[in-house]
Amino acid sequence: MEPLETESPLSIIIRDRISDSLEIGRTDSGKELSAIPFHQYMMLCLYHPEFGYYRAGASRVGREGDFYTSAYVGDLMGEQLASEIKRLAKERFADAESIEVIDWGGGTGRLGRQLLESWEKEDESEGLSSDMRRRFILTIIDENPEHRRLASEHLKPYILAGKARVLNREEGEALTLSDHPVVIVANELLDAFPVYRLVQRAGRLLEWGVTWDEEKLRFIPCVMEPTNPRLVDWINEEGITLLNNQTIEVNLDAAQWLTNIVKRLNQAIMVLIDYGDEREELIASHRMDGTLLCYYKHRAHNDPYVFPGEQDITAHVNFSHIRRSALDRGCKELFYGTQKKFLVESGILNKLSSHTLTDPFHPLVRRNRAIRQLLLSDGMSELFKVQIFHKNV
Repeated sequence: MEPLETESPLSIIIRDRISDSLEIGRTDSGKELSAIPFHQYMMLCLYHPEFGYYRAGASRVGREGDFYTSAYVGDLMGEQLASEIKRLAKERFADAESIEVIDWGGGTGRLGRQLLESWEKEDESEGLSSDMRRRFILTIIDENPEHRRLASEHLKPYILAGKARVLNREEGEALTLSDHPVVIVANELLDAFPVYRLVQRAGRLLEWGVTWDEEKLRFIPCVMEPTNPRLVDWINEEGITLLNNQTIEVNLDAAQWLTNIVKRLNQAIMVLIDYGDEREELIASHRMDGTLLCYYKHRAHNDPYVFPGEQDITAHVNFSHIRRSALDRGCKELFYGTQKKFLVESGILNKLSSHTLTDPFHPLVRRNRAIRQLLLSDGMSELFKVQIFHKNV
C-alpha cells in the first residue's frame, strides 16, 4: 500500500502526539525516536472525535463501506439469531413481560431490524395474540453518527411504536441494566477495540510502537518497553511464551468492555459474534506476525500505517481471554463454536428449499444461495465464532 500523497488532519495530529511523547522507540535500523504505543495509534485512527474511522464519515459497512457483516448476507443471520434469542429468553426469563435486546455496535440497524421482523413473524406463525406475544424492545448503540442516522431511518416504524431506540455510546453506558432481563448482542464489536501488540526479541518482551520516518515521510513501526503493566501481568497469567520475533495482539479493552457490562447486569444473555480463535491457535508457531488486518474499500491488507482514519484496523478476537473475563464475573458459557456450527444447530438447513427453478433471482434460489454463502463462503463460517454467556444473580 502506498502512503498518503497529502497529509490528512489526523496524520498531523498523530505526528504531534509522537513529537510530544516521552516514550522512546527503536526502529529496525537502530534509530531511537519519539514514539507512541501501537494501541494509542490505533485508538486515534479509529476513534479520534473528529477524524477517527468509526467517528466520522459515511457508513462503514455494506457496498459503500469497507467491509460486510453477516447481516448483509440476506436476512438469514438475523432470523437464526432471533430464533435462538427467543428460545433462550423462554428458558432463562420465563416470567418476564418484556426483554431489552441491546445491539451494541449495531451499526446501521440492519441486524436489529432483522431481529424485530423475525420476532413478529414467529409470533404470527405461532398464532399468538398481541397480548400474548413476548415483548422484545430493541436498543441500538453505536459510535458513528452516520450509522445512528441510518439506523433511525431503518427502524423508524419500530421507534414510533416504542419498540426500538438508537443511542450513542455515552447514552448506552448510562443505561440502567440491573432491574430487568437484558440480551446483549455484540456482532463484530470486539474486533473493533484497539489492541496492544507485543513481540519477543532476544528473550525480552517488547511492545510495538509507532514513530514518524522523516526520510520516507510516513509512519513506521518501532519497538519499546511495555507501556502498560497489565500487559506483562496478562502474559504471565495466561502462561504464554512467545517464540523469538513472534508478535501477538492483546485486546485488554474488549475484555474490559465485557467486564464493565457484566458488572451492570443481573439477568442477562450475552451473544458475541466475531472472527477469532482460542489462545492456543493465536500463539501457534505459524502465527509469527500476529493477526492484524486492515480493510480499505473492501480490500484487505496488512499495513496499518497508511490511510490513518480512512481504513479499518482489526485483529482476531482471543475468545479464551473473553471467556475468562466472563467466567470471573459469574457468567456461565452456554455455547461456543463456529458460525457454521451455530447456524446448523439453530436449524438453518431446514430453510433450504428443493426446486427446479432456473431463475437465479427467484426468492427461493436467492435464499438457498444465501444459506450456502453463510455456511461455506471463503471459509468465513469457520473463522467467525459465536460465544453465548448467561448471568443470573
